[in-house]
Amino acid sequence: AAATRLLKGETPQEVPVILPNGETIMVAVGYGEDYAYCIKEAGDDPDVTDGIEVRAAVRQADQFAICGGEGVGRFTLPGFDYPPGEPAINKAPRQMIRQNLEKLSTVNCQLSITLSVPQGEDIARRTFNPRLGIEGGISIIGVSGIVKPFSEEAFIESIRKCMEVAKASGTDRVVLHSGMKSEGFLQTHYPNLPQQAFVEYGNAIGAALQIANELDIPRITLGIMLGKAVKLAEGHLDTHSKKQTMNKAFIIQMLEESGCDTKVIEQITSITLARELWGIIPSEQIETFCRTVIRHCLTHCAPLLPHGDLTILLIDDAGGIH
Repeated sequence: AAATRLLKGETPQEVPVILPNGETIMVAVGYGEDYAYCIKEAGDDPDVTDGIEVRAAVRQADQFAICGGEGVGRFTLPGFDYPPGEPAINKAPRQMIRQNLEKLSTVNCQLSITLSVPQGEDIARRTFNPRLGIEGGISIIGVSGIVKPFSEEAFIESIRKCMEVAKASGTDRVVLHSGMKSEGFLQTHYPNLPQQAFVEYGNAIGAALQIANELDIPRITLGIMLGKAVKLAEGHLDTHSKKQTMNKAFIIQMLEESGCDTKVIEQITSITLARELWGIIPSEQIETFCRTVIRHCLTHCAPLLPHGDLTILLIDDAGGIH
């Protein structure tokens, strides 16, 4: 909207937004003196950013740039998509911005885009951003480009419905995943399974396994990435960041069980995200560590599926399956 006003002199009341999956949605917008804005709507999903105003200011520049303004935090620690000092705007939103602006008629026009959230700095104090080293505001994150509005209870019911559909499809295996990214990796691992066999659990791992048991699904694969896996390994069957955080002491325990030396363990104190472990653990000890994590996960998950065959696959950042 801001770029359309700058380049075409038009102020549409809604604009088309292309999502990463190729779908286009219409988004209502408004205008300030030198910016366009929209309102974040989280539906009934608990979210402290619900209802906030998100602004974009656009100007012509020598080269394309995406900047963080008021209320948008900055990374101060490693382990994210971009290095310390960069605005806390993740890869997928940046790609969405570039893709959508390229659809305007003046393709070759170089633009500088500044995102700002007037309430961002105050709201960020009620998130885990300060603990993750994101300072000065909220982060602009996401993979799919949309927030699906649902309550926790409604989401668990959606898991049940998806599993019922999977069972009805005739598949003898249901593959549980945490979202779009892990689903893609698991579909490559199970290329012959139908689409209906892949069911998202989000963070509700325990509830998903209990539903599978109630529906007598014979084989379950739980695909999980390391950030959730280290929480599950400790016994947390709901891995939502509002309920559980990474326990470095328990991670150190698993590293010790895996035979890692003190040089590796000393590096754990400085990490902010579990996925940083992939770059810390020596390659020759990765598989042993993965088996340790999976063993702990099975200890807590297997009792929820007493009559079924449970496989747990740990997914690394490159899509490798362990």
